[in-house]
Parts: sequence; structure tokens; C-alpha cells
Amino acid sequence: MQVEAVVVPEVNTLSVERIELAPPGPREILVQNWAAGVCHSDLHTLRGELRVRPPLVLGHEGAGIVAETGADVTRVKTGDHVVYNWLPACNRCPACLAGRANLCATFPDTILQGCLPGGVSRIKSQSGRVYKHYLGAATMAEYMVTHENNVIVCPAAIPKPVAALTGCAVVTGAGAVWNTAAAQAGEALAVIGCGGIGLCALLGAKAAGCAPVIGVDVEAGKLEMARQLGADFTVNAAEDDLCASLQELTAGGPEYVIDTVGGPRTVGVALQAVRPGGAAVVVGMHGFKGNVDISPAHLVAMNKRLLGSFVGSSCTYVDIPKIFDAYMQGRLDLDRLVTKTYALSGIRQAFDDMEQGRVARGVLTMAH
Repeated sequence: MQVEAVVVPEVNTLSVERIELAPPGPREILVQNWAAGVCHSDLHTLRGELRVRPPLVLGHEGAGIVAETGADVTRVKTGDHVVYNWLPACNRCPACLAGRANLCATFPDTILQGCLPGGVSRIKSQSGRVYKHYLGAATMAEYMVTHENNVIVCPAAIPKPVAALTGCAVVTGAGAVWNTAAAQAGEALAVIGCGGIGLCALLGAKAAGCAPVIGVDVEAGKLEMARQLGADFTVNAAEDDLCASLQELTAGGPEYVIDTVGGPRTVGVALQAVRPGGAAVVVGMHGFKGNVDISPAHLVAMNKRLLGSFVGSSCTYVDIPKIFDAYMQGRLDLDRLVTKTYALSGIRQAFDDMEQGRVARGVLTMAH
């Protein structure tokens, strides 16, 4: 079948074009996509900065409905509402068996190569060129074919733009608070970087009962978004001394600092700002190619912890349904994350709005 999709044929080249989508094979499904989140990872991939390389169809956050199933599919059925899950753990490798499903050994040869299990693709250009499924998905398309393990059934009552964000932004941000930090009610927590992931971490902290919850950024617009989503305080790190400000607001520093930037400077500052015995949790990927200077004195003499958090240290089959429950119960206010929606043809504007900090999270919506 022919469908419209957001395509990256080569690094720094973006187009919206009709592609050829093959029918689902064994244990694969055809999903009619309704909404796709616009994430910095998509933009980094367009620029050739991450492991999955073009040519590919973009999108790894998404929500839709199962339109068709291939042979031997057992986890979902036609008509199920689903969200995309780009961490389909094998549950057999040492990482999975140790409870670290987000580090599954199968990812480097499948998801991070932009292919389905077995190294296959179901996408071609009109001229016959094979395209990759970005992170095993390709949610920025009217339809996609993916493996049945790559989706999780979602309550039909959850708005599709909201549901689309749960499989990456929300599970990454909230998971960093709930799983990696294991933050508790009454503990102070600061979030460095109030973009999409940072705002999800902030919402996760509010849901966990953390207090105070502090948003940190260098842009006034993002700090205003943090306040609208419930931040008790905000700090403009371009104007104020971050460590001094956090220590003043929390009587010695927060128990946790969630760094959603992950840059060479922010990692060190996060560790410095957290109180003795606390933890700095690094979520962001901006410093992947750099090195960070930190003082061992903070780790040893102050008993601080520096923790990494890949996709919220999550087991997605467990944590994404928890997110659904928290949303349905009113404990996790995700509606205000969806600042603006776009047609597929608006992807360039969506990327620009994201980079300029005009949106908490933008979402592409597909007309059917």
C-alpha cells in the first residue's frame, strides 16, 4: 500500500512523500497511526548525530489502531488501540533477567539498526529504495508495519495526542524520577532543562509527591511552561547561580537533580547542586561526544550518587500501563504537554518550534 510519510533519505534532508508499505509478515502488525510525538531524537537522527542512520522514515513516539495482523500474532488484535513501544525487551538476555529491560541485548542489532527482527524492512520508496523503520517504528506516517512486541495496548479513553507521548517522552522523564531516582513524597527535586522530557520529569515528580519541585532552564518561556505544569519554584540558570539558588530554596540542596540536558557543564553542576547523600540523574544526550569534569570529593566525601537513566530505567511493559493508570486517575496531568498539533506536512515547523522552545511537546496528527 502507498502511504504518506516523513522521510530522511540522507543526513540533513527531510521530505514528506508517499512510500510503499509491504503487508505485515509473521508476528508483525499494520498500525493505522493517529498521532506521532515530535522528539529531539528525531531531529538528532535527521542531523546524523545518533546511531540509526538514514535512509529512514522518522518517528518513534506514536498512537494508533491495529488495522491488520500477520501470521502468529498473539499479543494484540485488529481494532486494539495501541501506543508504540521502542524498547521491546526479549526477557531472555542477562540484562532483562536482571531487571534492566531498558538495556536489552537485542537492541543494538534491531531497534538501533532501524529494522524489524530478522533485519528486515517493510518500507520502500516509490523507486524501490529500502528505507529503515526509525527505532523499529516509523510513526510519522499514515500507517506503519512493526513487530507485535513493539506496541502496548492503550485505553481508548486516552486522547491520541496524549497517548502518543507515553512511549518515549513520558516514560523517559517520569521514569527517571520513579525508577532511577526512586524519589519519595516530601523529597526536594530539581529538573535541569524544561523541554519535553524535563516537563515529563517535573510531572512525574509532582505525581510522586516530591516537594518542592523546581524547574531550571535558561529560557523564560520554558520556565513559564514549568510553572504552568506545577513547578513550585523556577530558576533561570542564565541569570542566577544555580547551586546557590537550589541550596537556598531547599535548605542545603535537593535530594535529586534530574539533568535532562546531559551537557558537559550541566552534569557537573547537577552533581554539585544535589545535597550530601543525594543523587544526580543524567537523562539528556547532548554531551554524548564529550567528556565531563567532576570532583570525586562529591562522590566520596559527600556520598553523592551520579546515575544514568536510559529511557527512565523502565520496563516498558510495566511502566507504560502505570502511566496510563496515573493519567486516568488524574495524578499525571499530561494534557498540558500537548502544546500544538501539526499535519505531517508541518514537520519542519514542528522541529523549529521545538528548537525555539515554543512548545512543551508538538504532535503530528494524521487525517484518515
